[in-house]
Amino acid sequence: MSARLTSLLIEDFRSIRGVQRISLDAPVVLIHGPNGTGKTSLLSAIEFALTGSVASLGRFDPTYIQYLPHKLSKTGRCRIQLDATGLASKSAEVEADGSRIWGTALLKEDLSRFFTERCYLPQAALGRLLELYEHQDSRRTDSPLTRFVKELLGLEALDALIDGLHASGDVRRFREPAPRYWMARSDSSSASRKTNAENARKSATEVRAAAEGALTALLDGFAPQGTPLHAASVSPHLKGLQEQADDRLAELARIRRDLNAAGRQLADAAGDGVSQRQIVEAAASAARQALETWARGPGAQLRNLFDLIRARFVQLSVSDANPLATHEAATSLVTTEFERIRVLLESDQSAEKELGAVQESLRQGKARLANIEEELGRDRGANQELAQALTAISSHIRDETCPVCGRDFSEVSDTPLAAHVSQEVQRLISAAGRVQSLIKDRSTTVGAMSNAQRRESDLTARLLSPEQRSASKLDLAQLSEWKNSLSAQLDSATEGTRLQTRSLAAALQLSVLNTRQAGVEGLRAELAQHAVALGRPIALEDVPIEFVLTDLTAFVESEEASAQQITQRLSDIETTLSELSLARAAETATAATLKAATEELALTKTRRDEAERRIAVGKELATRAQALRTTQVKQVFNEELNSVWQDLFIRLAPEEAFVPAFALPAIPGGSVEAILETIYRSGGKGGNPRAMLSAGNLNTAALTLFLALNLSAKPLLPWIIIDDPVQSMDDVHISQFAALLRTLKLVGRQVVLAVHDRQLFDYLALELSPTFNGDRLITVELGRSADGMTTAQWTPMVFEPDRAFAA
Repeated sequence: MSARLTSLLIEDFRSIRGVQRISLDAPVVLIHGPNGTGKTSLLSAIEFALTGSVASLGRFDPTYIQYLPHKLSKTGRCRIQLDATGLASKSAEVEADGSRIWGTALLKEDLSRFFTERCYLPQAALGRLLELYEHQDSRRTDSPLTRFVKELLGLEALDALIDGLHASGDVRRFREPAPRYWMARSDSSSASRKTNAENARKSATEVRAAAEGALTALLDGFAPQGTPLHAASVSPHLKGLQEQADDRLAELARIRRDLNAAGRQLADAAGDGVSQRQIVEAAASAARQALETWARGPGAQLRNLFDLIRARFVQLSVSDANPLATHEAATSLVTTEFERIRVLLESDQSAEKELGAVQESLRQGKARLANIEEELGRDRGANQELAQALTAISSHIRDETCPVCGRDFSEVSDTPLAAHVSQEVQRLISAAGRVQSLIKDRSTTVGAMSNAQRRESDLTARLLSPEQRSASKLDLAQLSEWKNSLSAQLDSATEGTRLQTRSLAAALQLSVLNTRQAGVEGLRAELAQHAVALGRPIALEDVPIEFVLTDLTAFVESEEASAQQITQRLSDIETTLSELSLARAAETATAATLKAATEELALTKTRRDEAERRIAVGKELATRAQALRTTQVKQVFNEELNSVWQDLFIRLAPEEAFVPAFALPAIPGGSVEAILETIYRSGGKGGNPRAMLSAGNLNTAALTLFLALNLSAKPLLPWIIIDDPVQSMDDVHISQFAALLRTLKLVGRQVVLAVHDRQLFDYLALELSPTFNGDRLITVELGRSADGMTTAQWTPMVFEPDRAFAA
């Protein structure tokens, strides 16, 4: 098996704080660290990622989940990620927060159990391994040791065969698992089935005979006498009759519909008397005259108005049949156009008014700009910088002598020089402020005039030309007149539509009366055609048409009744044929059942004899299987299990007088229950290893048992993970154990080993160092940093040829 663990990531798991990533991609991984640095936690992390739980902790504390995250974890949870090769899944990530576990483990349930029992030996379980493997009651068949022994011996199939043949030892054991065999010992059920089959056959024969009699009576006159009573023989005769009946019924139904329509037509015509026709004709004439009078008066005026409006609105459709609809369309067009022109003129008037205001604003702006320019011209000599210079000079004036030109100011003025300079400074400062205000006002005025000019351009563009304004005013006046005229002619349009509708209704009613009269005149010829089709004589001209219609209707009803009787009889024949077919099938089935019951009664004895013969064969087979099982158990226990375990134990404890071994089953034919015992090297049996071996050798026995279970059978997983296995071992034991680890590496096992002692770690690193190219050893040093974080320094060691020896 090529499966190998390749890398492990641990985050805040148990005593490991922080995130550590460690490579495991080597045949041997050797882990060292002082107590409390996380060796056991690292191995538990591997178990957690592989199985989704930590069974080594669960044996001692069912609530171990709450202790999985490190107590100083910032997130309150832990995370394990494990990568491997050679498995269906290549990677697994499992997390826990103290109350639950989530994620997907790398191994399924069966491989998880194999790993827990056969691949991982935790430190806490080493001293109790024999107890865990064997259970307190060594007879329990579900102990890990018992499962392994049965797996090794391959006894499941053989035990299943012996258990399956157990009932052959006594026929009474077949009462529940084989009730049919137990019933076959007596013949009562078979005889009862035969009697029931005979009664069913008799009843089926009677039903078949009754169906044949009924079918013969129904076929009288439809099929020749002697026709076989089968659907294949009868159907050809019935098919033609059915088609004729269907065609006749369809023809009669058509004629009935025509006769019913003729009856309704006669009834309607009877209601149309001479007085009714005169009333309708008078109403039609009056409506026509009223419409003509309206058309010559108000109608003509309305039509002239529509023509005037249509000259402007070509889309107007004028309808003489519905003047009101034309009036509504014209009103809509005129009103819409009137509103459009009115809004256009109001907009033009508003624009003209606003344009005058804008132009007045422009004239005022130009005058203001002229005033501003004039004031700026007067104060052009004002200078802020000159005022600042005079202020600086004033500090140098001591008397009436000017510090600039050196003249005596008192010669030209009675005002002191200092006062004169101060006044001039004040004047210059005041003038400079006024200039700045004027410049700002000029900028504001220029901006306002620019906006006014743009607005003037927009308003000018919106103004209508004088010609457009005049035309629009005339159009508005014309449309207003049309609106008034249309409003005045609304009642006339409504009256015209009403007269048109009344005239059309009267004309339609008169047309209906004329159509009915023409239809009644053609009914006698239509009834004559139906009489010929029915084979009846044609009635004379003096016979009232109502009598002719009644006679034909009665004849059609009589013919329909006859055709329906034929159809019903044909349907009864089809039903009886189906019942006869079922009766014959039932008769055949009951005959077969009777034959089967007779044969079963005869076969029961034969089967019972065969069953008893097979029971005897099964009893003999069970005896041979038990003998084979006994031989195989002795051979495997003596030659395989015990030999491997004893060899490993003697290599690690060569001075021990008692050697642990598996005990053979007390009953050779019984089930295999793995029991541990010790034997003297000089011969003879001792007690249970836990009672006979010292603490050190008891650990050795447990360790060698764990290794023997891996070496004596092909493993499902090639991993051996052991936590500090050299407890209570002396130097000889340790040396032999190192040699054993080398052997495990050579047979394809991946070994992960954690030790506490530094000297032992260095010794094992030397003994397990790579010996050929491609071999590898990884050493892992666990520790703590100054802030309490876990450190994990791993180092891969590869094979390096001895250069001096090679030279």
